[in-house]
Amino acid sequence: MAYFRLFHPVLLAREIIRTGTARLEGEEKKRVSIINTLSLASIALCLIFGSVIYYLTGNLEILVPAYTEAFLFVVVLSLNYFRWHNTAAILTALVHNISIVYFSALLGMVTEVYLLFFFLLGAALMIFHGKPLLIKASIAISVICLVLCELNYYYYFIQPLELSHNEQFLIRWVTIPAILVLDVLTFALYVRTLRRKNAQLQQKAAELELADKATRRQAMETSHEMRNPFNAVMGISQDLLMQVQQSDQYPAALKSSVEHLYSASQNVLQILNNNLEHLRQQEGVAPQLDKTVFNLREWADETTKIYQYIANVRDVQIALEVDPQMPGSLEGDKIKLTQVLNNLLFNAIKFTHAGSTVTVHISRNGPQWLLQVKDSGEGIPPERLSTIFSPYVSEQHAFGGTGLGLPIVQRFVELMNGRITVTSKAGEGSVFTVTLPLTAVEEVKEPATPVSRTIPLHTFPGVKALVVDDNQMSNMILVRFLERMECQVSAAFDGEEGVQKAVEVQPDIIFLDSHMPGMDGKATLAALQDNPATHDAIVVVVSGDTEEAAITEMLTAGADDFLAKPLDLKTLHELMIKYEFRLTNSPHNP
Repeated sequence: MAYFRLFHPVLLAREIIRTGTARLEGEEKKRVSIINTLSLASIALCLIFGSVIYYLTGNLEILVPAYTEAFLFVVVLSLNYFRWHNTAAILTALVHNISIVYFSALLGMVTEVYLLFFFLLGAALMIFHGKPLLIKASIAISVICLVLCELNYYYYFIQPLELSHNEQFLIRWVTIPAILVLDVLTFALYVRTLRRKNAQLQQKAAELELADKATRRQAMETSHEMRNPFNAVMGISQDLLMQVQQSDQYPAALKSSVEHLYSASQNVLQILNNNLEHLRQQEGVAPQLDKTVFNLREWADETTKIYQYIANVRDVQIALEVDPQMPGSLEGDKIKLTQVLNNLLFNAIKFTHAGSTVTVHISRNGPQWLLQVKDSGEGIPPERLSTIFSPYVSEQHAFGGTGLGLPIVQRFVELMNGRITVTSKAGEGSVFTVTLPLTAVEEVKEPATPVSRTIPLHTFPGVKALVVDDNQMSNMILVRFLERMECQVSAAFDGEEGVQKAVEVQPDIIFLDSHMPGMDGKATLAALQDNPATHDAIVVVVSGDTEEAAITEMLTAGADDFLAKPLDLKTLHELMIKYEFRLTNSPHNP
């Protein structure tokens, strides 16, 4: 087979092009193959060009240099064979440039030497690929050589051969095709290189996109998985906080530690929520508005009350100021407004001075209302104001932060047809102003007394509750919360047990985890609805999966409401009050 290749021109050329590439991979293998291709083409052109010109003119001054050039390119192939690839590349560039100067001087105006510039430029880019210094040096030498050739046309530093008109004509029409062959070959090789690069980039981009999707999905799933154990941490911290608030038997140091635990829990919850929302945005999941009517002052007071525990860690006070001109109740997305205020408060507490005050001011501005959060920190440098709402842009701070809060605030505000601005002065702090459309509704009577920092619980004695959750910690926390509200609570740890206990106990309200092994939440819900003994029970889905599609799916399947993990006692309490009439008038609750 090896001998056969010596007599087959295509196979022989292919073997020559592969010279010295056996142990190479990737771009280096391609680079050496290009050097071999140019060398092979140059050998063929030198032999043809020298022989034809010698046949036409009988001049050895052209034949010998042409054959010498061909021999030097054989040396280039040999260097590649012995893996001296860089030396081969340098010799290739030098031989091309020297031969151009020599033949241009010898043949004078007969040759169109400037046509070779494209060949030299393309050759330099390919044979020195990945070596920018050598590329620049090669291009510079080529320019100098072409300038020298042009100068020699006018000043004849080297006297050209004396050729007759016919000889000039014949040589011209031999050299021009040879030059064009080199140009076309270089162009073809360069285009092929670009196509290969483009294909590699497209493949890499596709791989990166898949990796990015996998990373986002893993991050989202991890965040969801963290909600179950964190549900226990959050629940226990709330439970402990209630205990130490409602009794004087605990020492001050313990109360302080419990408040710090609750503060840290709220901190982690905020980071988890921001991370999940950011991942949803990257997945292209568009958030939806869920407008409800809410009492403005109660909403603001409850939110600032929760964040006062976080502020206590830094010895910071939160002052709430609501303009008397503001209506008592508004229509809007209370959940997203809460996330907006949560992030602004957390950001303000993080950067304000210890012992200072963060001010939350709510006022009316014609058909709009303003939510302003002012801190007393060092302020934001002017160069950072333009990027303050970009993801992951966050100052390093011991209090933590991911740089996702403000971008999420901006997105939610714009979703509610509002806008957010920030002003800042060095040493005086920053003011974030949210402007939103004002949709006032009929006044709701204000509470006679301010809401205390403790969580006052309304009790539901005699109400039967069933908790169905395979996670023991989540199950235990929810049971404990319901027992604090004096409910009669039963627990089940999978769907089948949940249906069985529901038939036995006939609860007024069922808290159902959506993700359970075996009989999942949706199947359990269907079984509860099909059974006459449990058909009328209120079913509240409890899950760490807060995707709007997942929530809608369960509500469409027949669930009455949804609670997100980690559970918040205040939110659970509000839900129980929401269904108080149905619970107290249940046929199972005399």
